[in-house]
Amino acid sequence: MWILFSPSEKKCLEHAKSQYPNKESQTLRFYQNFICKNGLEEALQAYKGLLESGGEAEIGQVFGVKNIVLDELALAQNLMESPLLPAVLRYVGVAFSALDFEHLDAKAQEYLRQHLLIFSNLFGLLRCFDKIPYYDLKQGVGFLWQNTKFQTKSFYAKNTERIWEYFINPKNEESQSPKNPKEALEFLDLRAGFYQKCLDLGKPPKNLKNCEILVYEPNFIKNGKVVSHYAKHYRGILLRACAQSQIRHLGDLENLCLEGLELDSVCQAHTESLRRVVLTYVIKSI
Repeated sequence: MWILFSPSEKKCLEHAKSQYPNKESQTLRFYQNFICKNGLEEALQAYKGLLESGGEAEIGQVFGVKNIVLDELALAQNLMESPLLPAVLRYVGVAFSALDFEHLDAKAQEYLRQHLLIFSNLFGLLRCFDKIPYYDLKQGVGFLWQNTKFQTKSFYAKNTERIWEYFINPKNEESQSPKNPKEALEFLDLRAGFYQKCLDLGKPPKNLKNCEILVYEPNFIKNGKVVSHYAKHYRGILLRACAQSQIRHLGDLENLCLEGLELDSVCQAHTESLRRVVLTYVIKSI
């Protein structure tokens, strides 16, 4: 079972657990063992080049800000040498604050190391323990530097087969092509809409057409309306509860008690390639 999560715009600048890259081996980059390798090095070099030599307006557009903070720019410019931090600690937005990884017990943290995957907008699919430097890139914004053009969705498209291979066989994702797993692939999809479009679980590679895929996805409503911003917080609450309860199968979610939420309905939809279950939660009034 995999739990798919979005990154956050807000990122941790400094942390006691940060580690500098190993300077003794200049040939090994921090992204050496990342899942999405196709086009990654070119993208990072272009990103670095733009931040070092691009104009203020260009950089501001990439960061999604009008006023650039120089300390943040310096770290992003030097991302090849900047301190590294596990992705689950680097991202510190609303959902990650609700998850509160550092205050989970060791068993819950280990659960997330085994099941949590984060859809980065620059590095592709990350394991929660993959170490990344500080960077800034506005969601949905691409960049062009010299002959390299980067768009998050295009980058995921280049790495789609590799991602599916990892879903099926995480211990040996270097196989020539993904093969149908013996058991159904289960996903708890906690991603925002943008990242759901980066990898559509309903469109696996052609050679996985007969693969059974089960997807659970939550909706959060208040006063009869679906909430968007507050959904980030409750996705983090749901993720934390999964780790604490050691959820192994998606069906167990229907009996999971969640702080501040009440399960209102369970709706199923079937397509040729997957079975999707939508859990609708009502946010309780405080």
